[in-house]
Amino acid sequence: MYYMENGKDLNQALSWFDKAVEMNPSAFWIHHQRANCLAKLGKKAEAKTAAEKSKELAAAAKNDDYVKLNEKLLAELEK
Repeated sequence: MYYMENGKDLNQALSWFDKAVEMNPSAFWIHHQRANCLAKLGKKAEAKTAAEKSKELAAAAKNDDYVKLNEKLLAELEK
């Protein structure tokens, strides 16, 4: 997250998020950060897919905070 949040190397950050998702596919918080990274890279379609997956997993885990975070991100991606 440091690389993503500090504008270091977004492609490297995405690579790490991809690995983290592979290792823990049900981790909605990782999918959400991956979606944020994709959005920063300008990959809107992929970011939407990742945010939808995160939202779905968060809803299944009954984590309303992440459901809302993903809804907010999806709304921003629609602009």
